[in-house]
Amino acid sequence: MASTPRASFPIFAPLARLSIGTRLFLIMAVALLPLALGAVVANRSLADTATEERNRLLQKNVDDAALRLGAAIQNDLAILSAAASQIALGEDPAKICLNLREQLGPQQTRFAALLYSSTTSPPACQVGAIPQALRQAGGDASTPGALVVPQANGAIFATRGRVSVARALAFYPAESMLQLADPVDDVPLSQFDLRSPQQVLPLTRIPTNWERRLNAVMTAQGDVAGLNLDLRFVRPKQTPPEFLAQIIPFITVLAAAGIGWLVVNFMLIAPLTQLQRKIRQYETGERLVPMARTAFNASEIQDLDQGFVTLAHKVSVDREALDEGLKQQIMLTREVHHRVKNNLQIIASLINLHARTADSDQAKLAYGKIQRRVDALAVVHRNHFAGTERNEGINLRALVGELAGSFEHAGNAAAADGPDIVVDIDNMHVSQDVGVPIAFLLTEILELIHLTRPEAPVRISAKPLPDDPTRIKLRIASPALGPNPLLEEMLADGIDRVMTGLARQLRAPLERDTAFESIAIAVPVFVPAKA
Repeated sequence: MASTPRASFPIFAPLARLSIGTRLFLIMAVALLPLALGAVVANRSLADTATEERNRLLQKNVDDAALRLGAAIQNDLAILSAAASQIALGEDPAKICLNLREQLGPQQTRFAALLYSSTTSPPACQVGAIPQALRQAGGDASTPGALVVPQANGAIFATRGRVSVARALAFYPAESMLQLADPVDDVPLSQFDLRSPQQVLPLTRIPTNWERRLNAVMTAQGDVAGLNLDLRFVRPKQTPPEFLAQIIPFITVLAAAGIGWLVVNFMLIAPLTQLQRKIRQYETGERLVPMARTAFNASEIQDLDQGFVTLAHKVSVDREALDEGLKQQIMLTREVHHRVKNNLQIIASLINLHARTADSDQAKLAYGKIQRRVDALAVVHRNHFAGTERNEGINLRALVGELAGSFEHAGNAAAADGPDIVVDIDNMHVSQDVGVPIAFLLTEILELIHLTRPEAPVRISAKPLPDDPTRIKLRIASPALGPNPLLEEMLADGIDRVMTGLARQLRAPLERDTAFESIAIAVPVFVPAKA
């Protein structure tokens, strides 16, 4: 199955522009994010469980306090109701009051009470210090069973005796009711309230500015003699440990991703960048120093750097050996060309000696042709490696100039001097494989001009081709190359085949234009090899 190319996922294209350290940071953060979310959910669940348990304990505390307070008030009211009934049945009120106080004992200090034997009679008995609110409530036979009196900072509870006309009322101050309720847990920033549908009596007092912060209410499930007991408290906000428990997973993810990013940057990216810079700036023959071995650099990259340093040293040694071998080869080649040139000059001298002893002008002419061709080949070898230790090809201007000079001073049976030759060639170079055919071709053309019209001027030019800068157009122009029966006769005698063969070696057609009196051919110029 063929693998899907990365280009088919455009969503990942922006990642390709990021560094490997940044990509690793993002990948680790995304990979660890589900774990962080799971830890946050687990911490949140534990926090909710703790909150529910706390609320359960608070509810139990309020329920138990209401139960204790209600039981104490109901017990006191039962005692007061029995005493009121006895008075309503005709017993001595003073004796009943005395017995009541003895029965209540220390309990009578926690409340004040009035006992009535009928709905219209004054109080038959009283217990404790009677507040004005209790007297006013006692004078009204329709007083409800429980009445919250905030202005008196207490509550009034009424009950009927076994005799319908007998009734008793008890006033409990807020402090007494708080003691009777006796809440187990002292919840900070909380307040117990005794609440009726119309009024609310705080059993505990907290500063007013704190009271405004009470934002939660817990109500007892059972009533207190017809009233509700409430616990108002401050719903706890998220504590610093709980907040840390929520954000620590994300901090851990970022820390892990950041540590991964630092490790990759210091152990991989930094040494790789250093190695890349060293490779980019390396030059042959430069002496490299291995990367310093530290605890932060990856050992594999240090080994790779050591391998590159070793390879660079080996390349430098091999390059020095190659340079030395190349120098020797150039010296040998120069020596070969020098000896070939000397040998050709010796041959030309021998031909010249034979030409002087020739019996006829025809033989001297033949010797002259041979000598000029040998001289042309010698000129090529003389201009190869001329003046430098590097092979930059043959200077075309020097080659053509030397060949033209040999014809300008050539002598034959017909004339003492050769034609007037103008060379219009810039500083161009050709290879030896091109220089030899050019030398022979120029020799043949100048020989034709020399034999047919010795006095005709000659112009030799070379210009780069506009569509191919690697080739030039070599042109020989002379009136002798126009309509000339003697020239046509010599070409037909075999010289044309020789010139065509030389043009074939140059891989270009020989262009003769009689109207413009010129012969041209396109030849490649020499391009030195890069070091």
